Amino acid sequence: MILSHRHRFVFVKTRKTAGTSVELALSAICGPDDVITPVSRPDERLRAGRGPQNHLLPRAERRWDWPLHLLVGRTNREVPGLTRFWPHMAAGRIRAAIGPALFDGFEIVTVERNPWDREVSNYHWVHRNRKGPRPDFETYVLDERLNVAFRNFEAYSIDGRIVAGRVLRYERLAEDFAAWMADLGIDPPPVLPHAKAGHRPDTNRPYRQDHTDATRRAIATRYAREIAAFGYEF
Repeated sequence: MILSHRHRFVFVKTRKTAGTSVELALSAICGPDDVITPVSRPDERLRAGRGPQNHLLPRAERRWDWPLHLLVGRTNREVPGLTRFWPHMAAGRIRAAIGPALFDGFEIVTVERNPWDREVSNYHWVHRNRKGPRPDFETYVLDERLNVAFRNFEAYSIDGRIVAGRVLRYERLAEDFAAWMADLGIDPPPVLPHAKAGHRPDTNRPYRQDHTDATRRAIATRYAREIAAFGYEF
């Protein structure tokens, strides 16, 4: 996530929506007092702007073993007693951390993606390092023991109400991102790098070809809130 005092916005990072690419681009417009959370080490090499900053608790408030977490690079997730902010921090927890007055006065921005498409991407991401055979897509989606559900709605909503005033669409991300930057008076906009790419074998394959009637119905049920909010269709 990114919290920019300079431009008065909070970027809430969702999953499998190119959130890391947006995060890396936004770091180029951040100032020294802004919050920038870390990403994975390979993705950090794509960062052209400021690196992670202001995301850890003050030293006096940290847990005794905090140097060990830094050593193994664990600050790109929530580490109680060390991190104050982390990449996939939900809007409600950000609001609690910075206070309602500040949060409510900033523009809340996020990214959303067609859930049927996102689930195909999710499937390849989850199995990116798997050795040997993997379950087929239908089995993965329908078996709750295997499926890793990313309910992004819970990231950008509080008590069931969407708090993001600006939702960039993954399907037209470059255009939406450029429009947002223009509204901030930033021209030209920072470049969106291609982070976390290469895990989906054929990015040109229509996601519909991977789905069956059963997976289509399952996704419609599992992500009904996102579908209703943004009008996504299979």
